[in-house]
This record gives sequence, C-alpha cells and structure tokens, in this order.
Amino acid sequence: MTTDYVPSSAEVVAFYDNALPLIARLAGDNVHYGYWHSRADTSTLHQAMDNLTDVMIERLAVGSGQRVLDVGCGLGAPALRLARATGVEVVGISTSGAMVREATSRARAAGLDGQVRFEVADAEDLPFPDGSFDAAWAIESLVHMADRPRVFREVGRVLRPGGRLALTDFYERIPFTGERLRMIEEYRRAALNTPFHRLEEYPPMLRAAGLHLIEYLDISEQTDRHYPMLLERLRAHREDLTAEYGAETVAALDSVFTNCARTGEPHYMLMTAQRG
Repeated sequence: MTTDYVPSSAEVVAFYDNALPLIARLAGDNVHYGYWHSRADTSTLHQAMDNLTDVMIERLAVGSGQRVLDVGCGLGAPALRLARATGVEVVGISTSGAMVREATSRARAAGLDGQVRFEVADAEDLPFPDGSFDAAWAIESLVHMADRPRVFREVGRVLRPGGRLALTDFYERIPFTGERLRMIEEYRRAALNTPFHRLEEYPPMLRAAGLHLIEYLDISEQTDRHYPMLLERLRAHREDLTAEYGAETVAALDSVFTNCARTGEPHYMLMTAQRG
C-alpha cells in the first residue's frame, strides 16, 4: 500500500464543488465531526456538530469588535454560530467557489452578511495584511492542505500578537501498519485527505510560525459516534442516494464509514495556539 497520495488543490475544489448536495443530505449544515460531551450525551448528529463548534468558540476567547479568520469555512454554519455567540466579525475562506457562494447565501438569509463574509482564498497564500485578525480557527480543514507549516506561517502572519488559533485535525496516534494502514489510505483517498502527521510534529511547525501551543486534547472518544451515526443516515437514504449518485459511490462511502466506525480511526485532536 503506497502512502504518498496527496490530493491536488484542484481535486479538493472539484470534490466540494460537486459534493454539496450529498454533504447536505448526510451531514446538514456542518462539514465536520460531531462532539458528544459524555457517554450520557444524547445529542443528535446535527446537535453534536454544533457542540464541536461551541467547543471551538470557547477556545478563541473573542468578543464583540474583534475579527476572526475562518480557515476552510465549509457551508458557513460555524462562522454564523460564532458571530451570533460573540458578536465578532468573521471572514471565512475556501478554495471552493461553490462553498463560498452557498455560505454567502446562508449569511444573507440569516441577516448576518454585514458581520460575516466569505471569499475564495488559499490558506497557503492568504490575501490579508499582517496582524489583521484577532483570532483564527481551522475546523477540520487542514486535512486537505498539503503544506501545514506554510498554512501555520500564513495564519501566524495575519494574527495580531496574543491572537489565538484553534484547530482540529486528524493525526497518526500510533504507526499505521497492516490492515489499519490499508484502511487509512482508503479513507484518505475517499475523503481527499493529505497524509496525517504525528502529534510530536505539531509544536515545531507552530513555533516556526511564531505560535506556541497552549492546549492539546485528543477528542477521539468524544467524536467516536460520528461515523456510526453517519453510516445509519447513509443506509437510511441508500435508495435515494443510489439513484442520485450511483451504486458505486454509495458502496464506497459505506465501506469507508464502516471501517471508521469499526476501528475508531482516524484519531482526532484539538489544539489551541497563541501568537507571540
């Protein structure tokens, strides 16, 4: 099994430009994992996705009058939730024009287009001046970015001193070998993910960007219901999805979701860093 697969930016853009109806059908407004606070937490999948957004909002520690960069804005739901909760101005970016158009439409419908805006931009080459944001987050968007050190340098550049970066990412908790390696590589190709990093690689990448790590949490246990629930939704809508996307696509998704539910991979972590 080769491990050198790296999706191109064009492949990622095409994936999201074409997959919006499928994403909305399975996951709703959010394009990230769900988070359950405890085993007793009865949140639905959609509520759990909002839970994760709320956990990230807490990490930013921002308020009215401040400006936040949303790196990989998805459909815009986290940015809108952040704006409502804190009163901040949010600028969301994505390389997918379809994502940006949909997020912009949702901000307008919510009456927040004066507070939240979205634009097509590349996180590896941000079109913003130095020190122009009070905080930034990247909720499950680094997974598509081949050059994380460069992204961190760009985010560090546009953050003001003391500004926070909150992120979630998949990572390699133990070396991938054998069947687990095969499953991870199948997952990466299906989800257009770049290779996963080991935990110890993050602090040096952050320091090189002028950021220092202030918190690390493995939240795999809090998010491990995501794929079982997503699999239930896929199978509940199998007939409609097959008619719309084809049996091969639905079978591939079923295989990936099943493997993730069975193994608990990929492992999922949350980090908070601060600009020096």
